[in-house]
Amino acid sequence: MDDHGPAPEPEAGPVVLGPKEERREKSDRRMLRAAIALISKHGSVGASMAQIGLDAGYSRGLPAQRFGAKLKLLETVADVTAERFDQLVAERTAGLRGLAALDARIRAQMEAVRDAPEAATAVYHLMVDAIGSVPELKPRIAALHEGYRRTIRKHVLEARQMGELQEGVDVEETVRAIQGVISGLCLQALIAGDTARLGRDGEVAANLLIASIRKTS
Repeated sequence: MDDHGPAPEPEAGPVVLGPKEERREKSDRRMLRAAIALISKHGSVGASMAQIGLDAGYSRGLPAQRFGAKLKLLETVADVTAERFDQLVAERTAGLRGLAALDARIRAQMEAVRDAPEAATAVYHLMVDAIGSVPELKPRIAALHEGYRRTIRKHVLEARQMGELQEGVDVEETVRAIQGVISGLCLQALIAGDTARLGRDGEVAANLLIASIRKTS
């Protein structure tokens, strides 16, 4: 028996994909990009599985083969865009807490729409379709909204703990108002075809929203 105990487990290295897995991952990405482009133009109803496959450069049947039902593909589009957004926001808010983190998040959320208007438009289509033509999407879209609110709520609660908030600020009302302002400004910019303004709009919105709840000396 080794007096020094068992040998340590080797550290896990990066996952190396084989050629087949790499091709599959590449084709899935291309189909998701094609789906986002079609949904942004025509909504989810106007984005057929067959056309997604063709626009991605593959067969009409490949999307159904990979994703199964169309609902699964739509949910995947929502999840992928949310993951990219969450990664951006995490980078922008790293090391920040309270109102500083909230300020960075408001700006980052609006700048994400500015920088990826096609993906943002697709997500807004999915939101509308969830309360209309594709009600099966509602649970997934509701979960996305709650995820956004959860993070905003975290920042507001941190601000309260840090003594940054005015007395009497209602956390839930504040969270809903902040998310509503962000969504409204982004949607207006997308409709007007002027998402370039969202950087400045994010700055103004952050300043106004935070000034309304910040404790004054």
